[in-house]
Amino acid sequence: MKLPVGFEKITLLKRDIYWIFPPIGFWEIEEASDGAGDNYGLYWELGKENDEPIICNKRHEEWSLVPEFPDLKAFLAWYEETNGQEGPWVNLNDTAFFLSLFNKARVLTKIGKTEEAIQRLEHSVAMFGEYSDSWTLLAANYYAINELDKAEQASLNAILTNYVFGVPSKKGIEQFNKINSNGKLKDNPLVKRKEGLLSGGDYTNPFSINYAKLSEAIAEFRSLSDLRSATLLEQNYGYLMNFEPTYIKEKYNFSEKEWLDTFRGQLLKNYPDRK
Repeated sequence: MKLPVGFEKITLLKRDIYWIFPPIGFWEIEEASDGAGDNYGLYWELGKENDEPIICNKRHEEWSLVPEFPDLKAFLAWYEETNGQEGPWVNLNDTAFFLSLFNKARVLTKIGKTEEAIQRLEHSVAMFGEYSDSWTLLAANYYAINELDKAEQASLNAILTNYVFGVPSKKGIEQFNKINSNGKLKDNPLVKRKEGLLSGGDYTNPFSINYAKLSEAIAEFRSLSDLRSATLLEQNYGYLMNFEPTYIKEKYNFSEKEWLDTFRGQLLKNYPDRK
C-alpha cells in the first residue's frame, strides 16, 4: 500500500499476523495508542491501495473503526497541537474529507436543501465508498426527488459496504428491501435474495442477516468476477459471525482461524498491493 506524505514522522505497526479485527488494510500508529487497545491508524479503502489512506480511530471493545481525519497530514497537525488529548476537529466545510461532506449533507437534508445534499453525498461516496450511512442518506435524497433508479442503486451500495464502519441502519435496510425485484437490479446477487436476507438495524430490533443467503450471494459475485463486492461481503461474513453464539458458528461450520486463512489468501491474491 502507498505510504502517505509524512509517514516518516510516525511509527507504523504493520501486522504480519492478522485477525478479523482490525481488518486487513489498517495499519496502527504506535504513537497514537492509549495503552488500552484503542489507537489511531491508517486505512486504505479496498481497491484504492495506491491512494492516500484516511485516518481512523480503532475502538477495540466496540470492534469498530471510526473515520476521523482525511489524511495523515491533518492527523499530524491535530496531534502535534493537542498531543492527542482533545477530540478531533470538526469542519463541516472540509470538502477533502468524505465524512465532513456526509455530515454537511445531513444538515442540508434536514432543512430541505436536497440538491445541495446530493451534490455533497455524491462527492462523499466517490471519495470513500465503504461507509454505509453515506449511501443510505444519498438514497433517501434521490427518493425525495423521484430519481428511483439512482435511489435503488444507492440503496444496494449501502449494503455493499464495510461493516467495521457500522452495519447498515434500519433505514438502509428498509430502503434495500423496497428495491424493485423486477427492476434494473433484478439480476444482482443480493437483490435476487433480498427476501429475508436483512432485518433490524436498531437497538430494539438488532441487525440480523441470513448467512446462508449471504454465502450464496458471495459465491455468485465471485462467479461474476465482481471481486470487490465478493470481498467486502466475505469480510462482513467473518466480522458478523465472530459475534454470533457458538451454536450459530457450529451451524455454519465457522472456524475463525480457517476462515481468516482462506479469506486472507483470496484477498491478497486479488489485491496483492494490500500487504
